[in-house]
Amino acid sequence: MIHDDLPDHPEGEYGAIKIPDAWHVLSLLCFLAALGARYLIALVPGDLRGAFFRPVLTAYSVPVLAAVGVVFGLLGLRNPEGRGTARVALFLNVVVLALGVLALVAFFYILPD
Repeated sequence: MIHDDLPDHPEGEYGAIKIPDAWHVLSLLCFLAALGARYLIALVPGDLRGAFFRPVLTAYSVPVLAAVGVVFGLLGLRNPEGRGTARVALFLNVVVLALGVLALVAFFYILPD
């Protein structure tokens, strides 16, 4: 059977499954994970983290999670249906990223050599 002879089934059982873009939702989840980074780091087993490195690991994870959220938010801007939510998620993640980087800079500025 030639490809041109196949019937076109835009709807029905042979139609393509369309999964909506959920980048804006993933961006908001990254924002929530950045807010709860302290609790997420507490879930890491004690053998993998030392007592001294727990605050530092939390301080590093917040900007990383926010940066991933920014990337997901930028991907969410491509979809017109979720563009408003993606803008809000992008704004929240950029604020968390800026504050997280500022906290890291202040931490290392205050930390004695």
